[in-house]
Amino acid sequence: MRSLKGAGLLLCWVLASPAVEGRELVIGGIPEVPWRYWDEGVQSFAGLDVDVVGHILGRLDVPHRIVLEPSSARLENNWRQNNTYDMVFTYSYKEARTPYLLYANESHIHIAQHFFILKKNLAHLHYDTLEDLRGMRVGATQGFSYTPAFWAAVDAGLWRTDVVTQNKLQIHKLLHERIDIVPLPTMATLFEAQRGGYAARLAYLPKPLKSEPYYNTFVKSSDYPGLALIAERYDQELREMKRDGRLRAIYERYGVQQHYSF
Repeated sequence: MRSLKGAGLLLCWVLASPAVEGRELVIGGIPEVPWRYWDEGVQSFAGLDVDVVGHILGRLDVPHRIVLEPSSARLENNWRQNNTYDMVFTYSYKEARTPYLLYANESHIHIAQHFFILKKNLAHLHYDTLEDLRGMRVGATQGFSYTPAFWAAVDAGLWRTDVVTQNKLQIHKLLHERIDIVPLPTMATLFEAQRGGYAARLAYLPKPLKSEPYYNTFVKSSDYPGLALIAERYDQELREMKRDGRLRAIYERYGVQQHYSF
C-alpha cells in the first residue's frame, strides 16, 4: 500500500476485508461526502458508494480495498493509462469512457448538479438559460462531467471560467467571493454545507444543470480474475437491493432522498 506521507501522494487506505486467496479487487475514486470519504471517527471508509459496493462485494465474497485520489484528473489518468484499478466509483455514462470502462447495467443513484451562489446575490440574478450567466466568474473542475452546453459556453467565452483540479476548492472560492457561481453536485454540497456550518450563506438556482443516473464501473484493462462475471453478479445483487429495500436503507443512513422509484 502506498504511504499517506509526502505531498502529492495518493490518499490511500485499506478497507478491512476477509482473508481469502488471491489479490484484493482495487477500487478507485475521489473523496466526496456523502458518497465516499475517510471517517476519522471510526478510522475507516464511509459513504453511500462505499456501503453499496461493500455490501455487494461482501455478498459475493470478493475482498477489496479502496484508493482515493486527490483529483478527478489524476483518477482518470490512472484508469486510462495504467492497471491501477479493477473498478472505479460512480460515473455518469459517457461514450468516451467506454473503451476503458465497463459500466454496470444498474444505476445505484441519480445525482443532480445545480449552480451554487451566495444567498445574498441570489435576488440579483434571473436564471433561465446559460446566457443569463454572461460575464460572471464561473467555477469549473477539471475532469468533471457537466454538459456539452456548459462547455460550449466556456469555449464561446460567455463567462470567465475559473478551472481548478479539485472540487473541494470550489466552495472555499465561492465563500470568499473569488468566483460568482459554480455547478456542484447538489446533495453532496448541501451535506457538506450543513456539516461545515455555512449552509445559511449558500443558495442554488432552481433549474438543475443536469440530473442523471450514475453507475459504478469496471476497468476493461484489469487483469483481475473473473471480473466480467463479478460485474454481472454485481448487477444482479443491485437489482435485488432495489427490490427488497436494502438500497433505500443505505440512502436513509446518509440522509439522501431519491425522487424516483425503481
